[in-house]
Amino acid sequence: MRSPILLIAMHEFTLNRRNKWVVSFAGLFTLMTFLVSYFGMITSGYSGFQDFTRTSASIINLSGFILPLFALMLGVFSFITNSEYLELLTTQPLTRKQLLLGKFTGLSFTIIGSTLVGFGIPGVIMSLVIGVQGAISFGIVVANSLILGLVFLAIALLITLLTNRQQIALGIAIAVWLFFELFYGMIMMGMTLYFSHATLKTLLLFGLLGSPVDITRVLSLLAVGGPHLFGAAGATLIKMTGSTLHATLWGSLGLLIWLVIPLVISIRLFSRQNL
Repeated sequence: MRSPILLIAMHEFTLNRRNKWVVSFAGLFTLMTFLVSYFGMITSGYSGFQDFTRTSASIINLSGFILPLFALMLGVFSFITNSEYLELLTTQPLTRKQLLLGKFTGLSFTIIGSTLVGFGIPGVIMSLVIGVQGAISFGIVVANSLILGLVFLAIALLITLLTNRQQIALGIAIAVWLFFELFYGMIMMGMTLYFSHATLKTLLLFGLLGSPVDITRVLSLLAVGGPHLFGAAGATLIKMTGSTLHATLWGSLGLLIWLVIPLVISIRLFSRQNL
């Protein structure tokens, strides 16, 4: 007998994979990844597919910008617009925790499927044209992007449970996206003007862990390799942890915390709410 969580997840995934918005995202992401991989070096006078390493470095910012917004919108719309279906499920012989985890898992399948299509089709074409050198770093960047999407999906669930109105939830979701994509970096840069060099090292480390987007970006740059790519936050993380491996482990732990905490809070809230 299948787990209730898996049954709800498969039903959620079946509904979302037919969603025109989800299909459009997968198609758009595929096109943008293809364009980045093919025209990424056009300013240097070279056209054609880059190798996997250069493509990986190019798509880090692309995925870090688009995937969080997609995950937030998917989570908000799924919960707010399907409230009647959610109420029906609460009458079935399953716990609120199983219900929420089933919904989260199904939405996670949707994000994973769409993202793998967006990265996978250009990746297959590239491997046929230029070979598979650097494909491992490309795969790690994709994996980091997937986890980032799940983090923002968990944040979206928390937002919808705190606000039951679609307009408010949507506004907060966009504000959260703008904060991490635009304002957080500006705040951190502004703070560097008021602290000493020694204090800045600690500030950069904790500032890095304060943003899942920045954690994912640094983890991906560490996977691509090359000290010139790490940036100030990545170099500080390596220096304070002692090695690239330890920096990757600490960064991965920080990203996992960002995933678990919103999800745990959402489960507690949902268990106590009256639908």
